[in-house]
Amino acid sequence: MTVKELFFIRILVMLLSFTLMSCSSTKEEKTVKILSEIPPGNASIVGIITRIEPVSDSSNINDPCSKAPCIALVKISSAVYGAAFPSFPKDEEIRIKFLFTLEKTTKELFPNMEETYPGLKVGQEFTALVAHIENIDKTAPKFQIHSYETN
Repeated sequence: MTVKELFFIRILVMLLSFTLMSCSSTKEEKTVKILSEIPPGNASIVGIITRIEPVSDSSNINDPCSKAPCIALVKISSAVYGAAFPSFPKDEEIRIKFLFTLEKTTKELFPNMEETYPGLKVGQEFTALVAHIENIDKTAPKFQIHSYETN
């Protein structure tokens, strides 16, 4: 094969690859969009809430987590990792803290917050960006979610 033929074949393969990638489903498009936006120390996940822990910290009454549940066990359906993020163990439930609670956001919980979240329930699927946090407190979740979208 000549150099021109090899070059032509490579171009043809690349064009075919781009064409096939553009024919993806809605869920795949969402994943591809998130892929390019994953900061270091984070992962983009699709997860399902398997258990919601009851409110356990009532020491700071200004903390929304003293009024609404913030910690849930999540089964990770899929994950795309940013740099320096440990991979999730396959088929295990992960304990995650939702910084804006698992309840629907309200002015009572977040008086100055403009963005709203619908809340999550057991069995519900969602998409989120998860941050890995190293805690001194070994009982605290190592993963945190700031925002999510319901699927």
